[in-house]
Amino acid sequence: MDPMSSEDKGFPTVRVEWVDSCEPADNAEIEKHEIPECQTIVQVGFLIKETKTSISVAGAWKPETDTFDYVITIPRFAVTCLDILK
Repeated sequence: MDPMSSEDKGFPTVRVEWVDSCEPADNAEIEKHEIPECQTIVQVGFLIKETKTSISVAGAWKPETDTFDYVITIPRFAVTCLDILK
């Protein structure tokens, strides 16, 4: 097994807060007063990729295969807060 941590591999642990779309659970006909608001999401994981337009966060890293699980790519315009955790 690779003794290096995810941070040693260049994947800092981050807490990212971002705004996402929301839809009603039934996603059927709704009345105006039932229209949902956007939702705030708090994601914690490894920052595995950054581009000009997005960031990618993984919830898990498998050091034996050097692969990631539970990856989400978030548009930068939706990010409201990004903190590197120690």
